[in-house]
Amino acid sequence: MKNKIHEAFQQIHAEESLKNGTKAFLQEQRKTLSQKRPARYRYIALASFCLFFLLIGFGGWRLYFTPTAAISIDINPSLELSVNRFNRVLSVTGYNSDGKELASSLEVKYMDCDDAIDKIVASDRIKDLLAGDEVLTITVSGKNTRQCRRIYSHAETSAKENQNTYCYMADHEDTEEAHHLGLSSGKYQAFLKLQSLGSDITAEEVKDMTMKEIHDLIHSLSGEEDKSGQHHSEQQTNRQNTSAASTHHQETHTASTSRHHQNTQSTSSGHHRQSTQNNSGERYSRSTHNSRKNHHE
Repeated sequence: MKNKIHEAFQQIHAEESLKNGTKAFLQEQRKTLSQKRPARYRYIALASFCLFFLLIGFGGWRLYFTPTAAISIDINPSLELSVNRFNRVLSVTGYNSDGKELASSLEVKYMDCDDAIDKIVASDRIKDLLAGDEVLTITVSGKNTRQCRRIYSHAETSAKENQNTYCYMADHEDTEEAHHLGLSSGKYQAFLKLQSLGSDITAEEVKDMTMKEIHDLIHSLSGEEDKSGQHHSEQQTNRQNTSAASTHHQETHTASTSRHHQNTQSTSSGHHRQSTQNNSGERYSRSTHNSRKNHHE
């Protein structure tokens, strides 16, 4: 049976034209596959590059819009600047009604934070408040200590050009707690100071207080007096007493030195006169002896 099947298949012979056509078809298919393969690889490479740049763009977007520092500017308007690692202002947030009003009028978003500080401090609203003897504080906080120190250094330089302006640095954790209480970082630092002095004031009460009111309250709780008060007078009296004592000591020392110098001069003159007299006596004695000797001879 097997032999019969084998013999039957051996009798089947393909025509030459069919063989040639089959070979041509197979060769054409190989060419087509070889042409499609590089094109497919090109599409894959292009898609990979697009994905790569997309990831870079997304990573760069995250880096740019991730806050790394906060700058709290408080006087009566209380506001805070959120800053990225490139020192650009990402947002301006008001923490009381005056702060929200001022924040809406400022155009400092995406500005360099140093320029933003200068612009806010130099604004007419802040200038008028400082001219009215108000107190301005600039508080810097964040995770990047090096960046915060650089911002603080610039804020301190800017503060020197204005009266009643003070700069501070705060912990990043304190800033998070401040925001939780609805306070800026600067107001929260003042709130902590009041609590440490035994005040029962609430965060809600501190929110709408001016920094001058807060500073005055801190001074009264800590026993400090105003510059024109008793504390200043006592300091001035102490300085005057110290100056008078110093002058008296200097005069006493000068008189003592003068008397000592005079005594020294008198003693020296006495010794000099006695020495001169002794020398003169000796010369006179020798001269008389020689005269007598010559006369005798």
